[in-house]
Amino acid sequence: MQMIVTTSHKPERRQVVEALELARRLKVRYVSRRHLVRRKGETVVVVESKGISALKDDKRLFFHPSLAVIRRSNIKSGERDYLIESLSLNGDESVLDCTLGLGSEAILIAHFLTKGKVVGLEKSKIVQIVVEDGIKRVDNVPKWVAEAVKRIEILNADYKEYVRSTKEKFDCVYVDPMFEHPSCNSPAMDNLRPFVDNSTVDVSDLEFMKKIARKRVVVKARWNDSIFERYEFNRVMGSPKSGISYGVIEV
Repeated sequence: MQMIVTTSHKPERRQVVEALELARRLKVRYVSRRHLVRRKGETVVVVESKGISALKDDKRLFFHPSLAVIRRSNIKSGERDYLIESLSLNGDESVLDCTLGLGSEAILIAHFLTKGKVVGLEKSKIVQIVVEDGIKRVDNVPKWVAEAVKRIEILNADYKEYVRSTKEKFDCVYVDPMFEHPSCNSPAMDNLRPFVDNSTVDVSDLEFMKKIARKRVVVKARWNDSIFERYEFNRVMGSPKSGISYGVIEV
């Protein structure tokens, strides 16, 4: 992947120092913003005053817990959340989130784990950096978000390799691969897609997930994604309106 690190316009000195250190860690070039020339297909990591973002072509990736906040508010209003229902949490579990993405679902899950934890895997180093930086800087957010992110550990790892090699066990394993038939009205996912692995989950992946899960494995997909044809789940739940379903495997 072609990548450079820069800052926002008119950066503070600390931004430049942070950008230089980040470029060193990533083993890529640092370019001052005034000398930046963006090229098609190149990923530009930007150290801004309040966090890290990434640019690629016409897409911008940044962390914000808004989706988690909206879903938690809906739950408080009495609406069903099929992810939380499918995980069937008691509050003290360890949950492996195989596809962290922007972290909104990990935050929501962690909120319901008052004595548990979420380990989030993210194959994309860029996404990991943006989200890991974001959850460390949370401010002006509801108290429950600030508390939930403390129970999230992020690893830069390919879940397909991780579930085959780890010796660790988790109460629940959750995987949310990019949809085979994506919705056209999700700006957040559209911005995420250029930065992440778009491969689908295989039946063999699920078999290895079952080996490291004590209670259940949950797969998120659209109702017309092929995983529901390729695997027989113990139950499938979801909203016909949204078209999103959760396949549950009890172990």
